[in-house]
Amino acid sequence: MLTVAVKQTWRALKIWPDAGRWKAALGIALPAAAIIALSGYLGGWVRFDPVGDIKSALIGAIVLFLFPALAEELVFRGVLLSWFATFSQRWGSWLSAILFMLWHPFQALTFGPPWSAIFLQPSFLFATFLLGIVLTHIRIVTQSLWPVVAIHWILALAWKLFFGGPFY
Repeated sequence: MLTVAVKQTWRALKIWPDAGRWKAALGIALPAAAIIALSGYLGGWVRFDPVGDIKSALIGAIVLFLFPALAEELVFRGVLLSWFATFSQRWGSWLSAILFMLWHPFQALTFGPPWSAIFLQPSFLFATFLLGIVLTHIRIVTQSLWPVVAIHWILALAWKLFFGGPFY
């Protein structure tokens, strides 16, 4: 069954959604991003604090595309969601989102960077869970990984470059 999940993930990487599906994905993601931003503001981990160093911003953009956006989406909305869905689409969706949320405190408690204590804050866990649910829904609706990779990347990039997200 895991082999099937990997094949489905590969297939989802080869699908580029049409304009209507991209628009639908953004229509779901934008209200969620507003709720996530509010959660971050109230939790103290989102504040307007743009990065002034262009070189750091460019390196950050590349790194954030690879990790977390591409790598996490391949795992959580790719292989795991596809594998769990072979048992139950509904429970697979929820389990994928829950594991995505739990992945962040696991990072903080094991190998995460010094600033990863943010990952333990209830407001961050709420935001991560909401993002997991939204990205899972978008992945299912679009049948592609690219919208979820793009949305994950844009949110992480905005947080790090404009809203005080810590760098390594």
